[in-house]
Amino acid sequence: MASATKLLKEEHRSIRAALDFAERMTSRIARGEEVSPEAVARLMEFIHLFVEQCHHAKEERIFFPILERKGIGTWGGPLGMMLAEHERARDLIQEMKVAAEEYKPGVAKSGERWAHAAWDYSGLMQAHFGKEEEVLFRMADNVLTPEEQATIVADFERLEEDLGPGKHEQLRARMSELVSQWA
Repeated sequence: MASATKLLKEEHRSIRAALDFAERMTSRIARGEEVSPEAVARLMEFIHLFVEQCHHAKEERIFFPILERKGIGTWGGPLGMMLAEHERARDLIQEMKVAAEEYKPGVAKSGERWAHAAWDYSGLMQAHFGKEEEVLFRMADNVLTPEEQATIVADFERLEEDLGPGKHEQLRARMSELVSQWA
């Protein structure tokens, strides 16, 4: 059976692919090239549904509270840093969302606001995942029992079902399709 940290790392891989895609889009915009508003909208949908409603929800509602009960610190500790970075990410997502709605190819500088926020978001999340994987997940694997891991995984599965049957994998597949389409 997969552990909670292994499942979160697998989600990180999918999100990193989306972040790499976002960075390629920002580079195109910076060079003055047009980027499809549809591609931007589909990326934003993935970020909203997969990253926020699924991945971060798993961490904030299920994973982090258990780690806190196991003695991993929130205030002044690694969980506090992760939560603060989630909040910063939400601010950048909001900037990206507003800018994506205003983005129109051919209109001078209309994509720059989105590109700047997307670049900042990608950098934040890449560093965030490194901290989670190298510090927090290692700590978690040291303090969680196999039974606790199994409970967390079951709770993750219930959260995914709440999004809609198969929605989690559908989002991953749609993001992979978008990335390959625009590669």
